[in-house]
Amino acid sequence: MNATESNPIDENLKEGKPLPGISSIPSIAVIKKTFIFDLCTIKRLILTTFFMVLVPALIFAFMPTPSGKKSVIEIAGLGFVTWYYNFAIMFPIIIIGSTGPLISEELRTGTMLFLVSKPINRTKIVLSKFVALYLFGIIVSVVSLSIVCIIAAIKYPFVDIASYLGMNFLYSLIIIFFFGGITMGFSSIFERPRNVLLFPLALVIFSFLVFMMFKPMLIGFGFGVNRYEKYLLYNFDIGYHFANVFMWIGESFVPEIWDYLGAMFSAFGITKYVDNGNGYVITHYYHPVASLLYLIIIAGIFLIIGTLVLKKRDLS
Repeated sequence: MNATESNPIDENLKEGKPLPGISSIPSIAVIKKTFIFDLCTIKRLILTTFFMVLVPALIFAFMPTPSGKKSVIEIAGLGFVTWYYNFAIMFPIIIIGSTGPLISEELRTGTMLFLVSKPINRTKIVLSKFVALYLFGIIVSVVSLSIVCIIAAIKYPFVDIASYLGMNFLYSLIIIFFFGGITMGFSSIFERPRNVLLFPLALVIFSFLVFMMFKPMLIGFGFGVNRYEKYLLYNFDIGYHFANVFMWIGESFVPEIWDYLGAMFSAFGITKYVDNGNGYVITHYYHPVASLLYLIIIAGIFLIIGTLVLKKRDLS
């Protein structure tokens, strides 16, 4: 039995049969089908949760039990590790990998031709799948962060576990929108999933791995010319804008976050070292709201372009 035959929602859609409670709303049928059968499989949920929890769990496992009141964000650099490993590397890869086939696979297999023959236009198909992706991303974020927080509570009564969960969850919503929007746009343009994944994954690697290796040389750390600032490279640095938004969200939950993570975020241009006794100071290249709009607009542009291309595509 092939995958389509085992999918009752696909079968009902193909045969024009009503779906209980949602027969008059095709968009909800697409959301339900995408969310349940394409994204929230048991295997995918287990693997994504495992990799999202792995490094924070290892930190708790090997760190000594702290004495006195401690911040879970500060201890063992967990705040930075969560931002960098979980939400700069792992979570974007999960979102990109999950989004890539959502439209392109429908185009490759010809299922999209069937979908557009139903009372739902192509724009609604894209938006419905994007909503399903967003729900999936929320579940992965909530489950993985909750497990980390449970481990933290077992390890030690940290003073800001709820703040750790809240700030990272809100930040994850931006990650889903940005990388989901870009990848959904490419998925609507290309039929081969590997072509869809190429640019978003390259963006993650360049912004958070490659560029980070060269950033110390560009910044100079107060002992040389700050080429990063001189040539306005922060305008093109996605990592800077994500870090800027994260610290803004984090500060609303934990005002001391600059004391905990300020020096570490110099690698992303959020702070810079000033050799006049002040140490690390905030750069303020962009207001955090401007960085947030910057990320939303970029993702929105790709999503709109992908939708327009799909609308004009000949599916016959």
